[in-house]
This record gives sequence, structure tokens and C-alpha cells, in this order.
Amino acid sequence: MKRNYDIILFLVFIRLANAFLTPALFSITLPCKYSDLVEKEYIRSSRSTHHKMSNIAVATLTSSPLDGGLSLKKSKKVMRNNHDWLLSYKSVDVHELDNLSVIQYASLINMWANIGDANKAEMILDRMLETSSVTNVFPNSYCFSGLMKAHIQSFRKRKLTYSHDGESLSDKCNEILNRMNELYDQTSQNEYKANTVIYNTLLNAYAEEMNVLLQKKSNKYTLMKPTYGESALQRVLKKNGTMYNAQKQIVSKAVGVVKRMEDGNGTNIPNPDVYTYCTIISLLAKCEDLEIAAMAHSYLPKVDKKCDTPTYNAVISAWANTGTLEGAMRATELLEDMERAFEEECTKGDSKVSIPNNFGPNSVTYFTVISAWVKCCHIGDNGFAAEKAESVLNKMVTKYESSILSEKERIYRFKPNVIAYSSVIDCWSKSGSGDAANHAKRLLQSMKAVGVDPNVYSYTSALTAFARSKSYEGALEASALLQEMKELYKETGDEAIKPAAVTYFAVIDAWARCESEEAGDRSEALIKEMEEQYRAGDHDMRPDVKFYARVIAAHVKSANHDSDKKARSVIRNMEKFCLTGDESYALAKPNIVCYNTVISSFARRRDAIGAFQLLNQMDQFTSRAAEEDKVIADEHSLNGVIYAISRSTLQGRAKKALKILERLDNSHINGDWKHGKPSTKSFNLVIATCSHSFKCSDQEKERALTIAFDVFSRLRASPISEPDRYTYISMLKTCGKLLPADSQHRKNLVETIFRCCCDDGLVDDSVLANFLLAAPQELVTAVLGDNVIANPSAAMLPPAWTQCTSENN
Repeated sequence: MKRNYDIILFLVFIRLANAFLTPALFSITLPCKYSDLVEKEYIRSSRSTHHKMSNIAVATLTSSPLDGGLSLKKSKKVMRNNHDWLLSYKSVDVHELDNLSVIQYASLINMWANIGDANKAEMILDRMLETSSVTNVFPNSYCFSGLMKAHIQSFRKRKLTYSHDGESLSDKCNEILNRMNELYDQTSQNEYKANTVIYNTLLNAYAEEMNVLLQKKSNKYTLMKPTYGESALQRVLKKNGTMYNAQKQIVSKAVGVVKRMEDGNGTNIPNPDVYTYCTIISLLAKCEDLEIAAMAHSYLPKVDKKCDTPTYNAVISAWANTGTLEGAMRATELLEDMERAFEEECTKGDSKVSIPNNFGPNSVTYFTVISAWVKCCHIGDNGFAAEKAESVLNKMVTKYESSILSEKERIYRFKPNVIAYSSVIDCWSKSGSGDAANHAKRLLQSMKAVGVDPNVYSYTSALTAFARSKSYEGALEASALLQEMKELYKETGDEAIKPAAVTYFAVIDAWARCESEEAGDRSEALIKEMEEQYRAGDHDMRPDVKFYARVIAAHVKSANHDSDKKARSVIRNMEKFCLTGDESYALAKPNIVCYNTVISSFARRRDAIGAFQLLNQMDQFTSRAAEEDKVIADEHSLNGVIYAISRSTLQGRAKKALKILERLDNSHINGDWKHGKPSTKSFNLVIATCSHSFKCSDQEKERALTIAFDVFSRLRASPISEPDRYTYISMLKTCGKLLPADSQHRKNLVETIFRCCCDDGLVDDSVLANFLLAAPQELVTAVLGDNVIANPSAAMLPPAWTQCTSENN
């Protein structure tokens, strides 16, 4: 009975040590008879506190038989002195380490492992091997796992996947494992036999490689410059590039380790345990891939304990990280499985329910499922994902309020936090739903009702929902909410609700989208407020070029008589700041988006002169700016100018449009277009400009017709562009508008254009309709025949004429 009482006391002591001491400091000589119990209890307790198996240094205490033991009373004094003992050996030369036990050696290795000094840890291990024949002290698996941890910590600190000698982290750890196997084969010493801890630490090495790889991938895509009209092919190439392949290789190697452990019955390879599966599932969960998520799910039946919280949470995270609808649905199914098992367990006991923390769902489970729906949300799903995310949030609230569990347990399992509410609000803002703003407003109010204080992210998500409503009322709501935040911050001084730069951006964006007459002035007042805060010392409030671009957009959409003038004024101030460095003008340099926004506005208003003036302003600024600050007109800039010309009443507009096209065509050096190249749209705009010259003089109409056919010929000969349906529609309109109906020349040109369109397989109903308008009756009959004339439809034409149209592709 007394022995059992001592064991219970000792296990309580182990729990306390696990909670308050780092593994490297917990090196105490333990009686052998408690070894199995201590190891099992530490493993169980460390699991509940989310310690990694690779960090279990206390297991080194039970790794070899020791004579005698240490009483519970005296052990406390040993623990207090242990830290000083480790520090005393920190400066001792490795070759002077003598008369140490395996536990002390393991403690020193773990100390250097926590610091991340793999060289010192390896030197200690080498010293043990060098003196083992004399001292009879052999390094055990925990010494070797400590060396692995030292390499992991070293790589983690330097954020590397490869060392200076070209070896990867997993290569280093595999070398240690191979070294153990060789020593075991040579000596048959059990200390050299690799156990599950060694293999789990190797898996942790692969997991760390994955962490670093994903961090580099995130930085790569964050720094990647946005491109206009990224194609599906570019997105596929981006996904299947070197990062994706490296990720696949790590997964393949880690899964191979688990497979060897599973097939290791009867060999020296240990069987996997729950930590093995937790580690491999956690690694797979980070890959953001459906196939790999399914692989992580396949390990669930191999975990002994059903609905183990950390393991299930890792698999749910794997599905959530895919960002797909299927992933969100599978994550929700797992949550429902955990809820059913948890409810069954709750009904088994009495009114005082006590369930282990590592069984059933907890708040992290619910948060992860919410994030799964948030990640798969996209504009056009009409709020489907947002409704699913909100249903999970509502389930948390209901369970928290109605559960029979203790207050502490209910908070741990069900209480939603500010991140959950903010995520659901953000999901509504991204959904494109017509009533997303109302949902965001309601959630903001309901979170206050359940005692969750909104923070700046909650408010900003709601502001974004108001902005995406594209309404004047939404912009007013956004401004009122920003004012509420400012007043709350002024009253409380709570930094959590202080409006951030992104908060102001959401309100500016709301005004830029609503096209109100006061939008430009309201948005410019907000950016002036940010500038004042920055100049007062709050450097986090410095607006960048995106803010100014939205202010410019707000001005040009406000439709005031002087809105374009105000937009150009903002650009001039940005230019002055760039050229002089004087922050009283602005706090950001202009980019091409700022200019293109105003040029597009001039184009919509048929103000070709304004577009020309702004293009000249851009050129003048570029001639004076430093090389890194130059803003050179691109395809979008020049296409905007051409469009403005085509809609204007300028004399000689066809010739002016041609000059802009030639500027774009000549903007390359040695065939390398740096700032854009003429697309099919560019050529089509010039042809359309020619067709709009039908009210001009005969001489100018003749010149416009010549330019149209010249541009058409250039397009057909272009190595980078080719005609499309709009090309042929514009050419047929040009002939129909600029030439007399009874002209033989018109007949010949229309027939030539239509034959070319047939050869390209681009004849659709619109092309056919314009051909019927431009061609004389005898040509229509000769080309189409009576059957098509009676029922004019592209479907009646030969398949070769329509094979490249959208209807056939």
C-alpha cells in the first residue's frame, strides 16, 4: 500500500515538474522501479500540454538502470541546483568532461540543443563514444535524439533548409540515425538501438524543413509583383514550380519513414506510436493540397484513441488548408464525428461530467473548421461559405451557453473568441452577397452581446463588407463605424481598437466604390488625416501608393466637373514628393496605376485632350525622376489614350491613334517588351477609331480607311498578336461606314475581309450580321447562298468557318 502511495506522490511530482521546468533542466536520478510509470506519465501529461515528443528530456532519466534512488523530498533540492550545475559546465572544455553519468551527458546535450549549438552537442556525443570503452558510459537514444534536436534548433534559428556544406536538415538527422544503426550492428549495445523517439525526432526534422519551405514560399508570393490578366497556365506553373516539387519530396520522405516503422515488425525498427502519427499528420496538414490532406486522413484509423483532439485537429487543419469546398466539407464531417463521440461520453457519466482535455472537440477544432469555410469562400457563391462558417460559430455559442460542463471546460471547448467572429465577418465581406454588409453589422453587435470585445480586425472586416456593397449607404456606414472606433479609442486608450492604416483604407475604398459626388473629397480628407497622424509621430499610419490610388479612383468616379482636375492634383503632389522628398506634398510616389486610373476616366468621358495631357505629364515626370522611380506608360496607358481618341471629335484622330499604336509597338528593345506590348485589343482600338471617322471629310475618310487596312495587315503579320472576332467586326464596320454602298471597292474589300475571317474560323453571328450590313446583295448571295440568307445564322455555315469561335470552344 505504501509503495502505491509513493508512486502516486511521485507521479504528482512528475506532473508539477512537467508544468514548471524545461525538459533540459529536469535531470534527476530516479529509482529504476518507477521507470516505466514515469515515462508513461510524462508522455501522457506532455501530450495534454502539447509538448513535442522530441522535447522529452525526462525520458533520459529512465534510459539505463541506476543503483539506488532519490527520495521525493530530496529531489526538490536537486532540481533547484540542477540549473546551476548545467551552467557550470557550459564553459568547460568538452575534453575535460569526465566521470559523468549518461543522464548528465544527456542533460548537457539537451542544454546545447535548446540553445541551438549543434557543434557543441556533437562534440559531447563524440566524447562519450571516445571514452565509452573506459568509462562504460554509452550514449543512449536520448543522447542521439538530443543531437538531432540541436540540429533542428540550429536550422530553425537560421531559417535554413540546407547547411553551409549543402546538407539538408533531414540529411543531418538521417546521418545520426545511420550512425546509431552502425554502432548497434558493431556492438549489439541496446543503448545504440534506435527507438520511437529517434524516428519521431527525424519526422520533426522533416516537419521543420516543411516550415522553412512554406515560409520561403509565402515570402516569394508576397514579394511577387502583381501582373495584369494572369493566365490559368501561369497559375499552374506557379503551383508546380520548384517550391511545389520540394514540398512533394519532403512529404514522400516523411511518409517513407512512417511506412518503414509500420513494416518494422521483427526488425530493429520500432513501431509507430501516437506521436508518430501526430507528427506526420501535422506535417501533411501544412501542404495545402487535397491529395495530401486525404493522405493525412488515412492515418486517423491507425491512432488507437478515437477522437483524440490533437490528432483530429491536425487532420481538420489539413483539409482546411486546401482552401477548397471539398476540404471544408470534410473538415465539418470530422467535427461532427468528434461532437457525436463527445456527446456519447457526456451521457455516460453523472451530472458532474469530467472528460479528458485531449478527447473530443475544443475551441481550436471549431476555429479551424470556421477557417476552412473562410478559405474556400469566393465571390459568386452567394454567401454559401459564409453561412456555413456562421453556423459553426452559432453552434459554439449555443454549446457554450447550454453545456452542463464546468465554466472552465466550457471556455476551453466552446467559447468563441474575437478571431472567430472576425473570420466570419471577413467571410461575409468576401462572399459578394448582396446583404453581406447587414450580416457583418449584425455579427459585430452579437459578439458584444456574448462578451467578446471586437478589435481592429473585427471592425476592419466589417468596413470591408460595407465597402464591397458599392453603395452610398455602405460608405456612410463605414465612415460612422470608423468614427465610433476613434471615439472608443479616445475614451479607453485600448490599442486593440485603435484604427489602423488598413482600417482607413477600407473606408477610403468604400467611398471609391460608391461613385458619389462627395466620394473624392471624403476619401481625400481621410488620407489627409492619416498624413497628419504620421507627421505627429505615428509611423504605422503612413499611407502608401495604394491609398493614393484609391483616392484618385474616388475622384474620377465622383463625376464632378472638377473631379479629374483634383485627381491630377493628387498625382502632381505625389510627383513633387518623389522629385523633392518633401513630405508636405504627399507620402508616396506615383505608380502606373495612378496614371492609368485617370487616363481611363478621360477615355470614358471622351476627353482625348485630357488623356494626352496626362500622358505628357507622365513622360515629363519620368524624364526627371530617378531610374527606380520612373513611371513608363504601358499597354493599358496607351490603350486608354487610343480609346479616348476613338470616342472624341478630334480632327485626324485615326492618324493620332496610329501614332500611339506605333509608340507602343516600338517600346521594345531587341524584341524584349519591358513596359508592355501591343495586344490584339490595341490594334482593334485603332481600327475602331478609323470606323468612327465617317463624319469627317472625304479626304480624311480615305486616310482612315488606309490606316485601318494598314493596321489590319500589321496585326495579321504580328508574331505576338492575331485577329479576333472584334477585329473583323471593326473592319466590316469601317468598310460599311467609310465607303459608298454601291462602290465596287467596298464590295472587294468586304469580300476580302470576310474570306479572311472564314479562313481563321472566326465567323459568329455578330460577324455574319455585320457582313450582311456591309456587303451588297449579290455578294451575300454568292458567298452564303440562298439557304443562309433565308435563315442567317452562324450555325448554318460550314464548320471550318466557325471552328475557332467561343461557341465551338
